[in-house]
Amino acid sequence: MVDSDPLLGAFLANYPSDRARLLIPAAIVTGVVAVILNFTTAAVEDWWGPPLTIILMALVVLGIGWRVLHFWNREVMLYEHGFSYREGGRNVFFLYHELASIRQRAERLVYFGGLIRRTTYRYTLISIRGEKIVLTNLYKNVDRLMERLEQKLNALLEPQIVERLNSGEKVPFSDTLRVSKNGLYEGGRDLHWSEFGGYKAGGGQLTLLDNNGLPWMSLALPDVDNLALLIGILKQQETRR
Repeated sequence: MVDSDPLLGAFLANYPSDRARLLIPAAIVTGVVAVILNFTTAAVEDWWGPPLTIILMALVVLGIGWRVLHFWNREVMLYEHGFSYREGGRNVFFLYHELASIRQRAERLVYFGGLIRRTTYRYTLISIRGEKIVLTNLYKNVDRLMERLEQKLNALLEPQIVERLNSGEKVPFSDTLRVSKNGLYEGGRDLHWSEFGGYKAGGGQLTLLDNNGLPWMSLALPDVDNLALLIGILKQQETRR
C-alpha cells in the first residue's frame, strides 16, 4: 500500500513498465543471433572463429541488456493532485496544474492478414515550462493511465480555456492553430465562426471545414494539443450554427 503524499495527495494507482515487452523481444533477438553465429563464425575452423563469435555475442547481449535495464524501472504513479514519473533512479513530481497540454496518437496495427492485431499508443505530456514526457505501450495499461490523467488535466484546463476565450485571447491548440471566441486562426488566415462548417476526424487527421464543406485546414492528430477540449469547442460551434 502506497502512502499519501503531502503535496500530491492520496495515492490512486501505479503504472510500471511492462517488463514482458522488454524481455520477450530481447530473448528472441538474442536467440536468433546465437543461431546465426553458431552456423557462421562459430563454424569457422581458423583460430579467430570462436573468439570472434564470443565477442559478437557479448556485444549483442550488452546492447540488448542496456536497453532492458534502461527501461526496467520506468513507472508512473498517479495521485489526487499530481503524479510522479520515475526514469531509472530519478523521480520527477508534477502537479496537474503544471501541465499545459497532452498530445496523443493511437494506431491500430494488423499483422499476418489480420490474425494479429494490436494498438500502439504514444502520449506526449508538455508542462508549462516546456518539459516533455513521452508515454507509450512500454507502460502497462497506458491507455487507462492516460484516460485518468486526461480527466484530471481537462478538469483544470477547461475552465481556464473558457476564461481565456471570453477575455478575447487566442488560445493555441497546436504549433499553428489558434482559437478565439470569434473564430479560428492559422498562419495569417482566419475563419470566423459564422463561416465554420464543421470538422472531420479520421485517418489520423483533424480537418476543419468552411461553410461550403471544403477543407480549411488539416492537422495530424498527434500535433493537436488537448484534442478532447478542442473537439468540445468545435461541437459547441456546430450546435450554435
